[in-house]
Amino acid sequence: LKPIFFQAVALCESTRQGPVLCSPLLCGALAMATASNQEVKQNLPGWSLARDKPRPPKKQGWQCPAPTVEDWEDYKKWKEEQGRKEELPTAPQFFLADSDLLFYQDKDVQLPWIHRLRCELPRRVGRLSGELPVKASYIGFGTDNSDEFYELFKRAMLQVGVTLCRQIHNPANRFELAHLEQSDLILVSGGDRRRLWEALGTDLGGSTIAEHVKWRYYQGAVIVAVGEAMSLLGEKSWYMQSDNQTVIPFTGWKIFPHVVAPESENIDLEDLVKDLGGAGVVVLGIHPGGGMIFNKDGLVEPVRQMIQEYRWDWQSESVKQALLLGPPRSTGLICPLYAAMKKREGEAGDEEYADVFAYALTSEEEDEETNLLENFDIHNSWLTPDARSEVERLKKAGNDAFRAGKADLANINYEQARVLLRSNAQRWNELDNETQDKLNAFAKPKKPDGQLLPSERRKAQEEQNLGQKDDFRATSLLMPLLLNICACHLLAYDQDTANNKKDAVACTEPLVSTDGKPDDHPTTLVEVRNNLVEAFRAANDALLLSGGQLAKAWFRRGTVFEKLRDPRNAERDFEESLLRSPGDKTITKKRDDSKEAASKVAENMYYARHRELDREVQKMNADARQALFLRGSYSDTYKDDRCEFALAQPLAKLVDGTLEEVDGRFQLVPSATWSEVEAAYMHPHALWTWEFLVQRAPNLRLFQIEDVDLGSGPLEWICKGLRAHSEIRSLRLIGVHLGPAGAKMMRNVLAQSRSLLEVALDRCGLLDSGLGEVADGLQDNSGILEVLSLQHNHITSKRLGKLADAFCAHGTSIGLTELNLSENPLSASGAKEVARIIGSSSHKLKIMRLQDCLLDLACFWRLAGNLDDSRPLSQLDLRLNPIGRGTRRCWHAQMGPTIRCEVLLTDHPLRARKVAQEAFKREDVRNYPLPRMWI
Repeated sequence: LKPIFFQAVALCESTRQGPVLCSPLLCGALAMATASNQEVKQNLPGWSLARDKPRPPKKQGWQCPAPTVEDWEDYKKWKEEQGRKEELPTAPQFFLADSDLLFYQDKDVQLPWIHRLRCELPRRVGRLSGELPVKASYIGFGTDNSDEFYELFKRAMLQVGVTLCRQIHNPANRFELAHLEQSDLILVSGGDRRRLWEALGTDLGGSTIAEHVKWRYYQGAVIVAVGEAMSLLGEKSWYMQSDNQTVIPFTGWKIFPHVVAPESENIDLEDLVKDLGGAGVVVLGIHPGGGMIFNKDGLVEPVRQMIQEYRWDWQSESVKQALLLGPPRSTGLICPLYAAMKKREGEAGDEEYADVFAYALTSEEEDEETNLLENFDIHNSWLTPDARSEVERLKKAGNDAFRAGKADLANINYEQARVLLRSNAQRWNELDNETQDKLNAFAKPKKPDGQLLPSERRKAQEEQNLGQKDDFRATSLLMPLLLNICACHLLAYDQDTANNKKDAVACTEPLVSTDGKPDDHPTTLVEVRNNLVEAFRAANDALLLSGGQLAKAWFRRGTVFEKLRDPRNAERDFEESLLRSPGDKTITKKRDDSKEAASKVAENMYYARHRELDREVQKMNADARQALFLRGSYSDTYKDDRCEFALAQPLAKLVDGTLEEVDGRFQLVPSATWSEVEAAYMHPHALWTWEFLVQRAPNLRLFQIEDVDLGSGPLEWICKGLRAHSEIRSLRLIGVHLGPAGAKMMRNVLAQSRSLLEVALDRCGLLDSGLGEVADGLQDNSGILEVLSLQHNHITSKRLGKLADAFCAHGTSIGLTELNLSENPLSASGAKEVARIIGSSSHKLKIMRLQDCLLDLACFWRLAGNLDDSRPLSQLDLRLNPIGRGTRRCWHAQMGPTIRCEVLLTDHPLRARKVAQEAFKREDVRNYPLPRMWI
């Protein structure tokens, strides 16, 4: 038996990715190694030796010992053993995501993985000729009996010396059926799911081939399912309707207790749990290049890749995810298996089998992961019922004062309510158990009124008056409070204007000082400029909290722009409000008025300042420049005596410096003698100065604009020049408030420019609709674009699928090597689309940045599971995400060393995120918020 033991050790080295207790073969080998002086049993799992005597006849029922009623403990033990026997498989089942695993060879051991399958094959012994050769059958109904896949199957079997192979056609002849009935290994290939259902389904009547396969399995034959055929072995399977959107379930063979499916399919497995019935459904997802073994002892063994489990949770009525990971690559399987075996026998202590679970999360690490996600989620702050009642009382007092026209008193109540809300807001895990039970009671489904007793009806009415569970979220109260604060400051502005307290200041004094620094005199409520600034900040914060989904917030901010005499931005905000509240007559009238006023802005600007602005454009000397860097500055000294133009509009100041190329990208290093006060400038409302700006610079390589409100006017002329420019390489628009309307113009630039290598559209308020426009431009791009940055654009998962389709389309022309989606709230639903991009071989991405995207440990493993050395992706940046130390430890010990792609993680994500947010806030030292902070 010694050669067999060493063979088992070699096989263990070739299957290091399996989980603990995954191989009964190794358990048997270890048992023989530790008990060499004892008699070795002949019926160990996975072993079958040649018989030296006839098989004993099967005992009749009256010959079998039965437990007695008096011996209750033996009876319970016997019942437990009988139940375990019924649950355990009669033979190993192999699930392969694709055929790559059949030809996989470990680089360290130099032993093909398929030998693992060979060890599980039953051994047939003849009476005269010794061991009989193994027979194998191939079923490829899903691929329409393709000969190409059958030849691949024969090549794989040849590696382990199996030569008696035969393909089973549909329908099968009697010779094929005879071979199938004698087969020790049956491989069912994937392909079209509908074909598999029609040929191998069992819910529309008996399938001859399916019944033969099940019969051979119950006789001890090994079943290997590849790709889409994996789900046939489970409780349920499915196929897609002709629209590729509707899931049609059907009954599987029920030889595996759950549903197994490849992660590479176009359907999302989390949604599949709901489509297959929800409660009781468990789906195991296998990533490309990986597999799973269901051993005879009932243990599941991941192969090469992790396995993701999707299970319906009846308490939360949602899908929960779990991961099945193999042990660290450096430890192998011998030590964990030996320790676990000793534990079963009661001979090992806690320290001896601690390595078995060294790669699993501890309870402390699980709590840390949960706390991290709660701290990252801004909507996870809650109020107690008493605190909510106090906030509502102050809010009601402010509303009463607002209706009475007392803006100062209303603002005091609103500010008190906001301070109280922020000081009493708590994370869910910080609430006491009694408060959690009260809030959970509001989320429970209510009985119909006809089934309630009078006392229960009164109690239900009281609970209904208190609201739903989501009404106790801090953000649910903060958003309407911010909108009320905005309305309060607008009322104060109107009252001050009507009383003519500061008419001259309202028309002539800018909202910020000319040097761009805050004013020294204190702020009071009656100051007109502070009312508008505070109103803008409140409306903008409400938009940030809602993700741009509140129509009232867009309307309020549009009203603030209107008061600021900025009809262009007012029109855009009213348009966004109409998209979310279509048909509203008040919003429509406001939009029309702003549109008419916006059409006169450029004309008024020309007659008032064309000489001054033309002179500044000439000072820029664009003809000889290779780089144009324009930075926003609130240093406009023009006095608007006629109150025609916006109260606060940043100028585009030219930054002088030296153009350098760093790592293939152009950078402008500002000159030490550059002064913002003396620099040439352009005004965003002076459209004629932007018309030929790009065309006048034929040698332009770098065009960068920061913190300037371009709007639709200047952007239209810029895009017109960029489409035909043949020398420009880098375009960076950072904090310029393009919005969805500006994204439409940028779509043509992306599609038509043949010289751009890098495009950055950071902090431009593109939103989901703007992302769709960018995706359309990428699909039509035929240039040399390599780098695209869409950082901090409030992009969610709604339109991310469109971007994923562009990258994953077969034969796509997208040549991007770097994509930056950092600081966008992608969350779990967005991670699904990003995983599609990572798992696709159609694109050329080498670097993907996803910093601060609310990706938790489930998202991390979804993305990491799609990493593959055959794809060009070499760096995945996941810093500043709520990924705890337990997940980082498992990654570095389990999959990190085996993957070529570098995954960047933050050691202290919560602390690092706070530092990054504070650094960003320190950049804005002016009274009026920069366009980069707008949504």
